[in-house]
Amino acid sequence: MPVQPSQGSAASVPVRARSRPIQNHRPRLETGALRGSFAIFLVLLCANAAAQWSGSVAVVSDYRYRGVSLSDNDPAVQATVNYDDRSGLYAGAFLSNVRFAFASGQELQALPFIGYVWQLPSGVSGDAGVNYSVFTRTHGYDYPEIYSGFASGNWSGRLHYTPRYFGRFGDAVYGELNYAQPVADRMRIVAHGGILRSKGYNVYGASSDETTFDARAGLAFDVDVFNLELSWVGLSNGQSAYPFAGSGRRNGIVVTLMRPF
Repeated sequence: MPVQPSQGSAASVPVRARSRPIQNHRPRLETGALRGSFAIFLVLLCANAAAQWSGSVAVVSDYRYRGVSLSDNDPAVQATVNYDDRSGLYAGAFLSNVRFAFASGQELQALPFIGYVWQLPSGVSGDAGVNYSVFTRTHGYDYPEIYSGFASGNWSGRLHYTPRYFGRFGDAVYGELNYAQPVADRMRIVAHGGILRSKGYNVYGASSDETTFDARAGLAFDVDVFNLELSWVGLSNGQSAYPFAGSGRRNGIVVTLMRPF
């Protein structure tokens, strides 16, 4: 059960006072996380044919992460590599180019992860793990996260927790529910709903709890060796939960073309 940002959750919002990320000094941790994600890619790509590994490369018209755009409403190129051990352990990494609304150039997001999946007698599977999101330039947005989830039939869901969401001083909990229903031989309906509960602080040190909703609904097609998805993505209010803001669209259509391997 690989970990990667939700495309219907993984958008810009109306302009407000744009804030710079909180800068902190964690060069060793950031460099280690980035090197670790590249190491996972190299090891898994060099694995022999007997290894249980998989992955994908994709192009998206807008990189939506939990509804908010991490590409300033522009296209992004992404890659994922996963390794699944027969014991239930799995590991991998996700890579994507990103561009925040206030920034002038592109940078890279690396998201290495490791977890464990198990099967219950009822047929429901559960999993738990940890990941760390690191950015090559905007280090103030780096953050760790732990998660636990389930999968049963066409349904899956996860609960995520981080003590420092995108560099903010407050913690955050994100819950998501996903659904996929085949409607034809090579077509299926996909849907996603997510709720982010985060804590923020104002300049006077007072805290406030904020809730943000995101949703995705669309159609996915298998076209030869590619997967094509056309989805509508919506976000309630990204300004309340994210330290960056832009003038681009908050809701809209996202096109994803993926080549699994």
